[in-house]
Amino acid sequence: AAVMPNPVPQEVIEERHGRLLDLVNEIGKRKYRRCVGRRAQILVEGPSRKNPARLEGRTRTNRIVVFEGSERHLGQLLDLNIAGAGAFTLYGAPAILNDE
Repeated sequence: AAVMPNPVPQEVIEERHGRLLDLVNEIGKRKYRRCVGRRAQILVEGPSRKNPARLEGRTRTNRIVVFEGSERHLGQLLDLNIAGAGAFTLYGAPAILNDE
């Protein structure tokens, strides 16, 4: 197959890739939206790659969560309330526990 000429025009390839990417993003958003309203424990890794003013960490299931916090949280486990979701990122806020 590697040596066969490609009979599919480049514009068709690009259009198919675009449709596939749109579908992958929509499935990711749907899946991550189910996490909104739940609490998740995360390991704080460091500044967010897209917004260094915020921090990011990962859940036990390896989902990225972005939230506002301070550098004193680096390396710590935190409970966050998940407030929003993108295709591949969750957004949270520190959970306030009743015993605090």
